[in-house]
Amino acid sequence: IRGLAECYCCVPSINFWRISVKEKPSDPVEWTVGDVVDYFTEAGFAEQASAFQEQEIDGKSLLLMQRTDVLTGLSIRLGPALKIYEYHIKVLQQCHFEEDEGDSFMG
Repeated sequence: IRGLAECYCCVPSINFWRISVKEKPSDPVEWTVGDVVDYFTEAGFAEQASAFQEQEIDGKSLLLMQRTDVLTGLSIRLGPALKIYEYHIKVLQQCHFEEDEGDSFMG
């Protein structure tokens, strides 16, 4: 099973290696609201992380978010919202759903 760190490498413009792992489950589906807040705080979005807390976004919710949810539903500025979606949420979704597809063929 491929870890998230490998997925993070698909976005060369962002240094994901600086994001520390603080005892949070490696699978975002298992993340609590606090884990999601910690993730975005550590990724440099401390100000925006509170929006995930206010909206009670846990790992499962995070993986279900669409672009419009992030751009309008979280009530955060457009610039950070775009970066959060494109460089974090979208990458986490791609990695998660890619792994799920691989697992389903192993049946």
